Amino acid sequence: MTIGTHADQSVEDGRKDQLHTLEHQGLLYHGERELLAAALPHLRAGVDAGDATFAVAGKAETEALRDSLGRDAAAVQFMDPSELYKNPVRAMAAFTAVARTLGPRPAWVLVADDWSNKPDVKEWMRYDSIVNLAFASRDFRGFCCYNAENLTPEAIAMVRRTHPKMVESGSLRDNPDYMDPQSFVADLDRQPLPPSPHSAVSMQIRPTDLHTVRAFVTEQAKRCGVAGDALHNLLVAVTEVATNAIRHGGAPVTLRAWPDDGLICEITDSGHWQPEELLTWTPPESALEAGFGLWGVGMLCDTVRVRTGSKGTTVRLRTCA
Repeated sequence: MTIGTHADQSVEDGRKDQLHTLEHQGLLYHGERELLAAALPHLRAGVDAGDATFAVAGKAETEALRDSLGRDAAAVQFMDPSELYKNPVRAMAAFTAVARTLGPRPAWVLVADDWSNKPDVKEWMRYDSIVNLAFASRDFRGFCCYNAENLTPEAIAMVRRTHPKMVESGSLRDNPDYMDPQSFVADLDRQPLPPSPHSAVSMQIRPTDLHTVRAFVTEQAKRCGVAGDALHNLLVAVTEVATNAIRHGGAPVTLRAWPDDGLICEITDSGHWQPEELLTWTPPESALEAGFGLWGVGMLCDTVRVRTGSKGTTVRLRTCA
């Protein structure tokens, strides 16, 4: 083989062009056989390349992958989704930490988690869309596998909108249903939140009496079985959002609370301070940076949903029991 030919140079240039570019593909599978048929080649490609290779999967899926990989399983780092996916912002922070640790080195990531039992599934789909922005310059080969038997038609449609490529009939194809993240996020934010129930309890938030706010939340949380660290985190989050509403919004500022897979706390005001789509999703460079509070709130609660419109801004926090 002749070294330094134009053909070799073209190959090398092509490799350079592929560096630091996210690959984010999806799979809607039916049954274990379809999952393994698509997942095993992905994991083995990472192992054969000598790259960092991760599998985030539930117990049954992990056992099936380990058995099928055989000796190659030792080269794959298996991760528990119940730990990694405590909430969307924590998941983003975890993968950001992995990216910083690896630096320019490539990584192969397989995710096979059942998202159907998570509250506020749309916020997890928002996360999946923002991944395309947050890691656009990273050499990550991400493969998200969803058990279609557990997903609603709406969730399946959102899977298709958040993955540039899909594996269908055993082949990787460009996905015509994919939406760029800005459009996807904007579409979500145009959808109103479900109304709070008539049984919700409420109080007006006064700037000089946040102690009463914390006492109110504590009482409601205890009724819903939210205690310990979860209650502490919720109190910090509600205080932060209430402070933001007072500073950036307008009176009246109202707090509502009601039970729903734990406790939901909702703060509304008459201002307009919708954050940029990435502001609450990426760790700030310092505590002084604008948006640190909202990012911290996202780390503390299971989900955070923000809507702003002609009548003001609403921030809805969910903490599961």
